[in-house]
Amino acid sequence: MVTVIKLTSGDILTFRAGALVCPAHKHLIRGRGLSAQIFDRGGEALEAACAGQLECAVGEARLTRAYGLPVTYLIHTVTPQWSSGDQWGARALAQLGQCYESVLDLAASKGIRTVLFPALGAGTNRFPHSIASHRALEVLVPRGQDFEQLTVCLHTPAALAEWRRVERQFYS
Repeated sequence: MVTVIKLTSGDILTFRAGALVCPAHKHLIRGRGLSAQIFDRGGEALEAACAGQLECAVGEARLTRAYGLPVTYLIHTVTPQWSSGDQWGARALAQLGQCYESVLDLAASKGIRTVLFPALGAGTNRFPHSIASHRALEVLVPRGQDFEQLTVCLHTPAALAEWRRVERQFYS
């Protein structure tokens, strides 16, 4: 199977896929940024679905239905905080990679063939796009053959340009 890893920009909440990845709080409650937007759309039904889930540690993933969104499922994953590359930077990079691995493992186990990702960690958790993109593609490219399409939707054209630069330089 030839898999497409698509990099695009736009309003991620308007895209269709089997699952949308939601940057999550460990208790799967409404967070900031994209998480807040997803919870606003999902309303009480999403809150109730999340309340029945186990706590989610950094790098793990949980699955719920996607209430009020044009996708079937939400895959929630807790991303690490970027600490400016200090002595904890290597740990944060490993945890960010584990987020992508956990999402893909969960999607594959549930038969989800198309997954829509934001730039995990690059929003409120402050990973630079140059670093977040490299870590994401390092996981997505070799795992891509297990899926029909993996899409990364960036919030701005500048972020998209950076992800494409990294993709060309390291993964083409």
